Amino acid sequence: MTPSETVMLTRYVAACCPQQVMDDYTPDAWHDLLGDLSLDDCRAAVIAIKRHSVFVDPSAIRAEVKRIRRDRIDHAIPAAPPAELADDPGRYRAELKARIRQIADGRSLNRAIEGPPAKGEPPAEFTEGRTGFGEALERPGSVSPQEIARRQAAESRTARTEHEDPPAKDPAA
Repeated sequence: MTPSETVMLTRYVAACCPQQVMDDYTPDAWHDLLGDLSLDDCRAAVIAIKRHSVFVDPSAIRAEVKRIRRDRIDHAIPAAPPAELADDPGRYRAELKARIRQIADGRSLNRAIEGPPAKGEPPAEFTEGRTGFGEALERPGSVSPQEIARRQAAESRTARTEHEDPPAKDPAA
């Protein structure tokens, strides 16, 4: 947390606890005590503490942040480091620790695509599943908003005309 973020945190605590005494030096002291933590974690800790306590203390914030980070680690499974690091236990362990730290920090490790693209033809299941989509799917952003609106209006018109009753014949005619 930067010193300016610590000022924001102390202002937040002052807003949550108007009866708690804060002065011009409070942000400096709190930065010395909490400067190694993130602002988001500290704010979450203040919310949790304030639900059951009248005052918010830096040591209570530190304890609550520790609980928040431990919960994140307990509820996530870190992905194994790349197989090429298996021959180097030191690098493997460092990579695993870094991934656990990312989880504790609240950053996701889930990647949609892992590693370089596979070479060769795609598996048969992929090609069979892909044929169910019909024509090639358009990439997001490749169609202008105006074109999307035109298509939606045309679909709406078609749906309305399909569901309308045929015009009644004039008995006088």
